[in-house]
Amino acid sequence: RDTVYVGLYTASGGDVSISGGVTFDPSQLTLTCISTGGPATTVTWTRDSTTVTQGTQTVLNDPVTAQYTHTLTVTTGGEYTCTVANNKPSSASATITVTGTGPPTNVAARQTNPTSILVEWTPSSDATGYTIHYDSSEGPSGSVSIDGDSTNSYTLENLQNGETYTISIVATSANLPSQVVTAGMAVGLVPGNPELVRSSTSTDSITISVGFPAGSVVDSYVVMWTSVECSDNGMMTVDGSPATYTIMGLEEGISYNITVRASNNAGSGNSTSITVRTNEAGERLLYLMLPAFTFVVHTTFSPAPNGAPNSVTEVSAAPNSITVGWEEVDCLLRNGMITGYTAQALRNGMVEATANVVVMLDKPLSLD
Repeated sequence: RDTVYVGLYTASGGDVSISGGVTFDPSQLTLTCISTGGPATTVTWTRDSTTVTQGTQTVLNDPVTAQYTHTLTVTTGGEYTCTVANNKPSSASATITVTGTGPPTNVAARQTNPTSILVEWTPSSDATGYTIHYDSSEGPSGSVSIDGDSTNSYTLENLQNGETYTISIVATSANLPSQVVTAGMAVGLVPGNPELVRSSTSTDSITISVGFPAGSVVDSYVVMWTSVECSDNGMMTVDGSPATYTIMGLEEGISYNITVRASNNAGSGNSTSITVRTNEAGERLLYLMLPAFTFVVHTTFSPAPNGAPNSVTEVSAAPNSITVGWEEVDCLLRNGMITGYTAQALRNGMVEATANVVVMLDKPLSLD
């Protein structure tokens, strides 16, 4: 009796052909070629003459004509060839060149405030837009698409302060997207600038109030102090973010530059500095008037300086005067603020002239 063949076997003796060549769908990043002829159709994809072994799919569309659809997902530009063969043997090939968009260059990221990162790059010549991805282990992650061929920066906002973010960017166009470019380093959101205010002072201490912008995560902050007049300085790391800190053991009547810099697991933020002067001891009366009592509080004068001026030199001379200069008393030997100097002119051991100088701001320069 007669045998009727259906399906794939109907076309068992056909030659393989590819209709329409290879097409590219940029929205799906897929290449497609359609072949007829069978059975046992096989497909090989190559890129720039190198076999591509991943991403191939073959779907039988019509068993009567042995029509197959072959697809390949691509991530890189190049010359792609689809080769289809059956067991006749018969084969056919088609080629397409996919142009990849050039990647952006000089990609960098930096913090602009406690919850924002500015991403900057040099644009790709053939890009029509960019997609920025940002990832963090605990903070928010996501991506944002930007239109514009000349766009070269974008600010990521509403991030989690204190977390470390990895930033990457891809250039897009009507062709294949560029390769992914990652910022040179992971970007952390460090604390914002401290806000410093003098809280109180004594003859040997300064208390400062420390504040931080809303959203700042502070694990610790470093307090540094340096005397304006001498080498009295120090540094202390303060755990957490207490609102006040007192620097002890300072010199009386001395101005200090105080600097605070905060840190978290992402690094150290910018520093803020203020200048504060310790109190000068002296006799002062403070009256507290109440209905039935009067209180008088006394403080005492500082002791005399332990040090003396150094390097007294003649600056200039005139028939009836001499101008002299000297170096200040070491601040650690002043016992407070120097309020004046006395200069005497001696002839044969006898005092011939005396001049008194009232010092302002503790910085004498010369005496006439």
